Amino acid sequence: MRYLLRLCIRCIMLVAACQSAPAISDLPFRDDFGDPDSGWLTSDTEQYRIVYQDGALHFVVNTLDKMAWTVIGKRIDDFILDVDATQVDGPDDNHYGVIVRYADKKNFYRLDISGDGYYSLQRLKNDEWEKLADWQESGAIRQGAATNHLRVIAEGPKLTLIVNGTTVGQIEDADILVGDVGLAAGAFYDQTGVHVAFDNFEVNPLEKPEP
Repeated sequence: MRYLLRLCIRCIMLVAACQSAPAISDLPFRDDFGDPDSGWLTSDTEQYRIVYQDGALHFVVNTLDKMAWTVIGKRIDDFILDVDATQVDGPDDNHYGVIVRYADKKNFYRLDISGDGYYSLQRLKNDEWEKLADWQESGAIRQGAATNHLRVIAEGPKLTLIVNGTTVGQIEDADILVGDVGLAAGAFYDQTGVHVAFDNFEVNPLEKPEP
């Protein structure tokens, strides 16, 4: 009898856990940022601004060693993400890009490029940054006040960063396999005034071959 009771309790706990897990969000998702009520969290402080402006989502960072980011509020596993990222103003020594597999504000992946032609792939784990692919130079990145098309392919533990049609970096890490997606921009230690605008944001399902 006790065995059956314990078994029933475990089954109930398992069902409850399954029911409490949020569902995977439907794809595709697209946003041209023409509607300021499309769902992105904005901010306007002395440290940074995230605002809808002129049909794009603008990030302005006015504090040294500061990153501003926002996520859309989805729960996604495998996907292909595309976005146009334009450096509008500020120093070329900056960083801007895409956030994926966002579990919470202390755990997510960040795939960045910089205005001086570098890229990196990092993970925030328990509020501590880990460099999975340290800053490396790539000729695929358009430097300065220019637009770069960023694509991220997430397939299981594999994350691939493609810039302007060229694969520049890839990592495999299975710590977080489901999460939100978003955008980020930041300043390093020497110059502020980073200004980046994002447009034509798309997240599409990953097409998998038939078995």
